Parts: sequence; C-alpha cells; structure tokens
Amino acid sequence: MGSDRFFLTALVADVALIIGYIASALLPDRRLWPIGDSTWRWWCNWSALSVVFTGFPVLAYRDWNSFSFTSSPVRIVGAIISTLGMAFSLSALFELGWMESSGREGELRTDGIYKYTRNPQSVGFITFIVGAILAVNSRKIAVHGLLTAVIYLLFPFAEEPWLREHYGEEYEEYCDQTPRFVNWESVTEFLGE
Repeated sequence: MGSDRFFLTALVADVALIIGYIASALLPDRRLWPIGDSTWRWWCNWSALSVVFTGFPVLAYRDWNSFSFTSSPVRIVGAIISTLGMAFSLSALFELGWMESSGREGELRTDGIYKYTRNPQSVGFITFIVGAILAVNSRKIAVHGLLTAVIYLLFPFAEEPWLREHYGEEYEEYCDQTPRFVNWESVTEFLGE
C-alpha cells in the first residue's frame, strides 16, 4: 500500500516537471527552469526533483524484482550501467558546481566533460535510469524511470533559451561544436582520452 502511494507521488512529480519544462521551452518568459534568482521556481523544482530522486531507491526497495523480463546477468550489467551513469552525472555536477547545476547564472563551461556533451548530467542520469530499470527489474521503476528520462530529455530545451540570452555568441559557438546529448564522434573522443 505504501509503495503504491509513493509511486503515485513520484508520478505526480514526474508529470509536473514534464509540464513545467515543456512550458519553459515554449514560454521562456514564464519558465520554471532554469530557476535564476526566483525563490518560487527553486522550491517548485527542488521539491519535485527531490521526490523524483527519492523514487528510485524507495521503489527499488519496495518493488524489487516485480517484473519478469531480466535475468541475473542482465541485472548485473544493469547495475554496472547505472553506476557508470550516476558517476558521470555526479562528475558533471561537481565540475559545473552546485549553483550553476541548480539553474543559476555562472560561467559557461565548455571544457572537461562539457567538451563532449552540452548536457552531461542529463546523459549520465538517463544512463543511470536505463541501468536501474535493468538491475531492479521493477514495473514501478520502469514507469517512473521512463518518465524521469523524459524530464532529463526536456531539461536542455527548457534551458537553452536562457543560455542563449545570457551567453549569446559564445553559447552559439559552443552549440555548433558540441552535441546537445552525445553523438558517435563525442563518445569515441571521450573514450579515447
């Protein structure tokens, strides 16, 4: 019963963020993300994102192995994929810094991990989600994970108008040189270094 309530809460947070980020991409003047100096945006985003993030360990614990589509080797591979994805995402967060990662203005990063993808936190977290779905083998994690992946796919579209406004030509040049997520060239370059 508690698992169902938490699952519903996580889904509501997922859908609220999806709607907020679509609105942010389409109506940048009324955006939810990035938060800038807005207190209400900060509370809306981080309250919903806290529920989203908490959903993974809570639902993994409460709904472990409720699906029947993965085997033990697949679960092990999923655990490795999710660990690598989270490490990549956290590395990007630490490289960019907490303030900029939380949607506040700072310095435009175009080096380090940001040399290979303009959105390494999204790439890392989506990778984590894929691995978690395989490793946990849970129906609820699969649904929550897919909705959360949509959130991370929408992040850049919500953020890009704001980045163009704040960083202008420098950001446009960066967009020309670096993929939004990843491409074959950026992956092979990253793995080659």
